[in-house]
Amino acid sequence: MKYRLAIILLVLLSACKVDEELGLTEETRIAIQNENPDDCPNWKSNEMVTITENTTLPSGCRYDRVRFEITRSDVVFDCNNAILNGLGKTKRNTFFLAYKQEEAPLLAAFFIRGSEDDFIENVTIKNCNISYYINGVNVNFGLKESTHHNLKNNINVAALEDHLRTLSPHNIQLENMNITANHKTAIYIQRYITDFKLKDSTIKANDIGIYLESGTKNNLISNTTFSKNGETTYDLASRKRKLRIKKREAIAIDSSAYNTIIGNTFINNAGGAIFLYKNCYENYKDESSLPRIQHSSFNIIENNTFSDERKGVWIASRQSREMENFNCGDPLVIVGEDNDDKYYEDFSRNNQIVSNVFNGVEKSIIVEDDNNIISNNTFTGESRVDLIIGTEIRSTYLNHPVKNTVVENNTFNSTATTSHVRILHGSTGSVFNKNSPAISIEESTEK
Repeated sequence: MKYRLAIILLVLLSACKVDEELGLTEETRIAIQNENPDDCPNWKSNEMVTITENTTLPSGCRYDRVRFEITRSDVVFDCNNAILNGLGKTKRNTFFLAYKQEEAPLLAAFFIRGSEDDFIENVTIKNCNISYYINGVNVNFGLKESTHHNLKNNINVAALEDHLRTLSPHNIQLENMNITANHKTAIYIQRYITDFKLKDSTIKANDIGIYLESGTKNNLISNTTFSKNGETTYDLASRKRKLRIKKREAIAIDSSAYNTIIGNTFINNAGGAIFLYKNCYENYKDESSLPRIQHSSFNIIENNTFSDERKGVWIASRQSREMENFNCGDPLVIVGEDNDDKYYEDFSRNNQIVSNVFNGVEKSIIVEDDNNIISNNTFTGESRVDLIIGTEIRSTYLNHPVKNTVVENNTFNSTATTSHVRILHGSTGSVFNKNSPAISIEESTEK
């Protein structure tokens, strides 16, 4: 009990430090739109503003508790550095203190909405400062009831998902955004959305930075800085902020494929930078929950910089994670004694981790699935280990160790006292080529 209380205290202090660093410790309840220049639109608190044409706000606009909805194609919304505040005050509640219902954060600053019957494309939002909402930006895709039924019941799913990707919102772009201190996800990309782009932005101190949902493909995240995400979360039912014991990552690639993450900077996110995994069909008995079919495969993570992270890139991050509380619908790999330890197979293959710099990352790259490429990366600074290849549960209970990892042209210059590379749990078929210093399987193997 004392140990658990100590952990909670440390997490609380860490989370409070994040608020301090963001200047969020002093509260004001002055409505910021009252200070707007005369030429700013007269939008009121709790208003949902529907945007139907290209819009550029005047300089200096500020709004409390205003939401925007875009449901039409070929629209550019330029905030012109406007400040959007989802709370109506300048400080989030302390942990475990419920917001009053009328003061709870709004769901999102921007809703970009498409559906099977209403195709939407070519929407750009830029130059916005978004804080204190639940999510910063939601890109939504509404499914018909019959479609939901077919997905839920695994009826012709592969063809159906390919078809849905042709109908989902396309070419949604966010540019020069500053999305900070929202209660949950900075940017939430719903199922089947393709060709989403984020560039030249700052994503800081949210729960998750970007969440790429099941079935999404061909999205681009570039030239953006992610820092201090993953420390805290928010419960919608209780309207309370909560501390995360299990920290989250800056970018969650959940059953999402063929994405490119290039030229970004990751600094001190609580759980890590980029996690790739296939959700185990969580809460499968809930009628609203749908299975995840697509794997998190064929992603390219290139020319990024990772600093002061616990984990840099984790491929198949749920392969060895105990998932009993997730109520998974996927086939079990193993169930422990008293039915209290459950593990499910994760899928994340044929990804490329290329030409990145890992500086002072505790565990730079973890590989727990097959056929991934690790090439031309540079590892510097103090770390525990640069590259881990192997997975325990799947190897032990399915006799399926990680295989066919290609490790070539990397520079291992960390000052770690242990091996730069660890090959674990019988992993096989790894290819080491032209690394510096040279790595052999015999030199890097640890039990």
